[in-house]
Amino acid sequence: MNRRELLKHTALLLGSSLSPAIVAGATSTAKELPSSTSNSRLSDPQRELITVLSERIIPASDTPGALEAKVPEFIDFIVSHWQTETERTAFLNGLSAIDQYCSTHFQTRLLICTEKQQISALTAFEQRAKTEKTSGDIKPFFIMLRELVVVGYFTSKPGATQALRHAHAPGAFIGDYPLKDVGKAWSPVY
Repeated sequence: MNRRELLKHTALLLGSSLSPAIVAGATSTAKELPSSTSNSRLSDPQRELITVLSERIIPASDTPGALEAKVPEFIDFIVSHWQTETERTAFLNGLSAIDQYCSTHFQTRLLICTEKQQISALTAFEQRAKTEKTSGDIKPFFIMLRELVVVGYFTSKPGATQALRHAHAPGAFIGDYPLKDVGKAWSPVY
């Protein structure tokens, strides 16, 4: 199952909770994420922040982390090509805000903070997101970031095959299973 198919199934399960930019970008005709940053609308420092934050949200453990799943490239692709200008501005303002938070609380930029400080900053932004009022369809920064990281991770090959239990053909087909043992058959039509 490829990224597009997995995301379509995920979107059906989650309903409309995924942002349109993520659904459109992940189901686009692009089969691979661009390997270069030539078409990116993000600066190098912004990409570095995304890389660190992605790895803090889904770190490597006995399964691959966000970096091995190329989540930062996925986020760059979605933000650069699929988010509206308003969504992109809100996301980039959030990146600046979390970096500023670290400067204020830890007297250093997020990239230089310890892992514990970076997690503390993410936790503070998660708490803010629970009470933050947003305008229109724009979600709080932490919600946008977490959505991008989680969808990027679980629609990647490492996320779908190593973090999740992958079954190419789930279940077994038993062609001569006795109908009396099944009982009533299930029907999607009523």
